[in-house]
Amino acid sequence: VRGKPLAPDVNIESIAARTTGFSGASLANLVNEAAIVAARRDKREISMSEVDYALDRITVGLERRTGMASDKRKRLVAYHEGGPPLI
Repeated sequence: VRGKPLAPDVNIESIAARTTGFSGASLANLVNEAAIVAARRDKREISMSEVDYALDRITVGLERRTGMASDKRKRLVAYHEGGPPLI
């Protein structure tokens, strides 16, 4: 949080309560991700909205679109992933 411009609505205690078990690196990643989101939204300060988005992105992740739409691709990946347990 040091050196990052925070909006008045950012509640550090709330963030701390929601990030129990995060390492220092994970917390730094959270703040950096929130800063990136704020920059994309043309904001000069990180608001709680950006922190919430960053926290969701880090803990849940984004929807991945890796070309898994076709049944043929899904079947191929299933065989690939199922091989190592058999070996």
